[in-house]
Amino acid sequence: MMRVHKLMKNVVLLAVMLSMTLLCGCVGQKSTQNQAQEKSSVERSGSLAQEKSNAERIESLESIFKSEASRKDLDDFERDVLNRAVKTGRIDPADYEAAHDKYLECMANAGYDEHDTKMPDGLYKSSETMDPNIDSKQWFKQSVTCSDHTTGIIEGLFRDQQDNPERYKDPGILAAQCLMDAGIVDKTYTAAKFNESAQILQAHNDNDQRTLQEIFGFSVAGKQGSQARYCLSLGGAGMAIDDGVDNP
Repeated sequence: MMRVHKLMKNVVLLAVMLSMTLLCGCVGQKSTQNQAQEKSSVERSGSLAQEKSNAERIESLESIFKSEASRKDLDDFERDVLNRAVKTGRIDPADYEAAHDKYLECMANAGYDEHDTKMPDGLYKSSETMDPNIDSKQWFKQSVTCSDHTTGIIEGLFRDQQDNPERYKDPGILAAQCLMDAGIVDKTYTAAKFNESAQILQAHNDNDQRTLQEIFGFSVAGKQGSQARYCLSLGGAGMAIDDGVDNP
């Protein structure tokens, strides 16, 4: 009887140990699954960082400054600005401001009252709406003329310096990072996602009734969309937006 009682006791003990083993196994499996999910989440959220680490780079700014400073068609103002950039490794914002002031003065002398907006990167952008009484073709022609020896060379270099100091070849990286920093997209957004939307926009035609918000997944209209439009311009999509795909 005592032996049977002892046997029963051992069976119960074995069952308890087995249950504990199974329970630990389940917990361990669940913990492993959670870790895998967390790892997957981290990988997804770090995908832009992965794109950056694998990104192809373009020519350094220092090299470009030297090349541009050696041009024979520069005037004294441009040459001084670029020579300073060669020495310091960057275009001084004050030099860009001076170039923009010279451009505005030229446009004013031609009868155009410009109201440019200063963007977050320190560059100026022409107003998105133009006086309907102004001949847009004539304005564009005059703008090209006035940019000669003012902003023509300096602004492009300053833009590269401000917007792409890491020298990424893919501008989609700049747009994606800008959108992420502004809180317009979440941490899973990538340059690939932006480039996909930008390609759809580029191929946009009258038969495609999608709005910009449907294409990109966020609003780009009105004052609330101004930051989004700025970010999209970093990726090269700004011109297509300004040129008339509707912004509801």
